[in-house]
Amino acid sequence: MRIHNLNIVFKISERCNLKCDYCYFFFGGDESWKLHPALVPRQVIEGLGAFSARAARDQQLDAIQLIFHGGEPLLMSKPRFAEMCETLRGYENGFRFNFGLQTNGVLVDDEWIDLFERYQVSAGVSLDGPRAINDLHRLDQKNQSSYDRTTSGLRRMQKAAAHGRIPTPGLLSVINPFADGAEVYRHFAHDLGITRMSFLTPDYTWDSVVGKSVIRGVERFLLAALRAWLADKNPKIRVRVFSELLAAMIDPHAMELVQTYRDDYRNIISVSSNGDLGPEDTLRTLDPRFASMGLNVAKNDLKDLIESDAWREQADAATIRPDGCNDCEWWKICKAGRPINRYSKARGFSNHSLYCSGLKDMYAEIGAFLVRNGTPLSEIALRIAS
Repeated sequence: MRIHNLNIVFKISERCNLKCDYCYFFFGGDESWKLHPALVPRQVIEGLGAFSARAARDQQLDAIQLIFHGGEPLLMSKPRFAEMCETLRGYENGFRFNFGLQTNGVLVDDEWIDLFERYQVSAGVSLDGPRAINDLHRLDQKNQSSYDRTTSGLRRMQKAAAHGRIPTPGLLSVINPFADGAEVYRHFAHDLGITRMSFLTPDYTWDSVVGKSVIRGVERFLLAALRAWLADKNPKIRVRVFSELLAAMIDPHAMELVQTYRDDYRNIISVSSNGDLGPEDTLRTLDPRFASMGLNVAKNDLKDLIESDAWREQADAATIRPDGCNDCEWWKICKAGRPINRYSKARGFSNHSLYCSGLKDMYAEIGAFLVRNGTPLSEIALRIAS
């Protein structure tokens, strides 16, 4: 298998200044982070640089998306961060790294903005909604609110972006099942001026002990947020989980991208602070076989990961329809949802999403919006036909 769009989630810090109680990394059951360096050592950075150069050569890649992740990546000192970027740039030979970073925003200051600008780092911020909603889960190590510090960092980044210094920051929000999706969307778009955002379904599996009220709450949130976004009719505001689907229903190229990449994690790999290789990062919580694979950037190539049993399991998840999806008209743009929301120990990924009903409502709502605004239903039906 050839990978055409490689994304590497690089755990440069495996500690955090917040303790978000839903965090898969620290509270999802996999505690391998306790055995890893708190901050990535130089030899691992060099190992990743060499690994990436080999991957780019073998996979014929012009670019690799490298996302600095954590924990909280800004716990790395600024001089060390600069040294890491310089080191990685030194391995660019026939390809280029596109640097990204996901942060809780608390530590963002003018000096970090300078570094983002110097090394062309596209940064995203994690926030769950207005203060009352955000602070239900996103507290610091002293159980204090993170909201003001996060939004302060976000505004610094927005100001720098407005002056053309860095790309416009995106925002990632984990859905609270008991929050109003429309309220959260409007807070982001109208109060904070966010134009790039996405909503992430909670990392529940079929084995998670959660009630139907939680599942239905996630689905209601998605539908309410979608309706608020559609009501705005503002093409400058992109909500990834919605925007990609709307584009796919009207544009053949967008449909091809959704069909190829949506919820197919075979283009995403993770690298821990000790250099260990693994599949997409949230999968580490499902089973030890996804967290401790015995592969490392110091001694393995990308093909070793691609040829692993865990990777083949992902391939099956991306291409084989679960029983509950056999007759579903939305398969082409859904692919049964996020892999983690499909998983059970008994059946692996051979389940439809926990949020199946809500996803169908979301797809139907987007289709209905397009029809009301002049797109023929026959055109949409032809495009989504499996």
